[in-house]
Amino acid sequence: HTRVDDIAQEAGLSKGGVYFHFPSKRDIFEALQSAEIERTMAAVMDVQTSETSALGKLQQLAFKLLTHFGTNEDHRRFLIVLAEKGIRNPEVRERIVQAHEVYLQAITEQMKVGIKQGEIRDLNPAVAALVLKLLMDGIEQAFALGYDVDPEVLLTEGLDVIVNGLAPRDT
Repeated sequence: HTRVDDIAQEAGLSKGGVYFHFPSKRDIFEALQSAEIERTMAAVMDVQTSETSALGKLQQLAFKLLTHFGTNEDHRRFLIVLAEKGIRNPEVRERIVQAHEVYLQAITEQMKVGIKQGEIRDLNPAVAALVLKLLMDGIEQAFALGYDVDPEVLLTEGLDVIVNGLAPRDT
């Protein structure tokens, strides 16, 4: 519901200046969506090239993204708008799904590496990747809704449950 006048004022441009760069509000939204996808994929690529174990890479990625979600209020609000728009607009939903698929594939590949190296037990890597992604989405939603949560604690405990399960550990 943002007006182009509001965007222009926030950007320090005239309304004509905004339209010089973006023919419509839809183009602005699509540019923001593309920038978010690029930022997320850059984080994925950055972690994939790090010198650590497969499990360590999954943890790094989760912490990197959740730290961003937890500290950037504008980002949280944008994700809520993006989700709402994705529910109503098939084109937006398709772009969201495509981005999630690429992201899930990267997590799945790390799961496969971890399984091959014996760091992660033999399981369905695609399902495990989805569980991890849904954990992160749930934590992200908690931030967006204003929960007073510590992302490090939530993620550490969540990953512990995913990696080690709920059963008591042998002492």
